[in-house]
Amino acid sequence: MQPAFVRFAAFAAIASLLTACGPSDVVGKEKLDPIEAGMPIARVAEVIGKGPLTPLQPSDSLRLFNGFRTQIFLAAGSQYRVIWYREEAGSIEDAITRERETPILVHADTVVGKGWSFYDDKAQELGIPNPYR
Repeated sequence: MQPAFVRFAAFAAIASLLTACGPSDVVGKEKLDPIEAGMPIARVAEVIGKGPLTPLQPSDSLRLFNGFRTQIFLAAGSQYRVIWYREEAGSIEDAITRERETPILVHADTVVGKGWSFYDDKAQELGIPNPYR
C-alpha cells in the first residue's frame, strides 16, 4: 500500500469515530450519575446544588428551580416538571440545547428519568414538548 493512502485511511477512520461519538447524552454526567428514577426532588436539589441562572425580572423566579430552568406540563391528567440541568452561565431566555442542558423529568416530586435518550422517548409518549421534535 502507498504511505499516503494508509495515512488517509487512518485519518478517515479516526474522523468517523469522533463523528459517531457526537455530544454526550448527559451534560454534567459525573454530577448527575447519582440521580435515579424514584429519587425525591428534594434529594435532586442536594445533588445538583445551585444552578447558574438568576432571574432577570421577578416573574422569572417562577421559571427557575434552584437556579436551573424548569418547565411544568400537564399530561394524562398529571403534572410533570422538567428541570434543565446546565453548568454554564447564561440566561433563562437561552434556547435549550443538547450540548448545554440535560433534562431531568419529575412526576409527583419524584424523578422519572434523566438524559436526552430517556426524555426523547418519554416526552413523545406523554405528549409533552421536546425542543428537538
